[in-house]
Amino acid sequence: MDSQPERPILLVTRPAVAAGGFEEAFRNRFGHDWPVIVSPLTEIEPLDTPIPEFQTAIFTSQNAVAAFRRLAQGQGRRAYCVGQRTAQAAREAGFDAIAGPGDAEALSEMIAQRELGGKLLFLRGEQVAFDLENRLNSAGIETESAIIYRQVSRPLSGEAQAALRASRPVLVPIFSPNAADRFLNSMPDAPKPPLFVAAMSEAVASRLKSASLCHLEVASHPDAQGMLDALAVLLQRQKAG
Repeated sequence: MDSQPERPILLVTRPAVAAGGFEEAFRNRFGHDWPVIVSPLTEIEPLDTPIPEFQTAIFTSQNAVAAFRRLAQGQGRRAYCVGQRTAQAAREAGFDAIAGPGDAEALSEMIAQRELGGKLLFLRGEQVAFDLENRLNSAGIETESAIIYRQVSRPLSGEAQAALRASRPVLVPIFSPNAADRFLNSMPDAPKPPLFVAAMSEAVASRLKSASLCHLEVASHPDAQGMLDALAVLLQRQKAG
């Protein structure tokens, strides 16, 4: 009887809140006993930023919603959100949330098609992968940014570094270009295991293609479900050898 290949370790490097949600979704789909290492490469540091008056908000991450809740509540105002999970977080913060298609660029296109007037407030972190504010203003939709948190870089944990120096395969989902850069900069000089990396988008993949990765798969949809599907493809590839 042929032996089954060893299951890869899932290495999640998202900020803590998002990492927990993705780990849960992964276990629900692939097995609750799957080996998982959570090693956030970014810590979210909320800022005490004054929030200007607004009627419509934009959120491109759950981190932004959490940071906003420290400062104010939605009070039934409308919020455009990058995807379903961010929209759910915004509803819990009191917003009338509209879920977008999963990435910031597609969200900007959706907003441009819907908005007829009024000022929008983009509640965000210091670093963004896509300049949504500029895109909307260029489309004639008045948009202002409020930076309500910063992303503080953190090193890989000792457990994660050990996994990247061992021989067991490792699955790595990467959700943004900035996250791709942080991951590559944090990797040991000579990682030993086969790496199976899922990229949220082509923009993320472009940052990773310069590295000597074993396998790279781009999500068909830029959301958590798309990333789980990409990981499923990678797992099939790993089983096939």
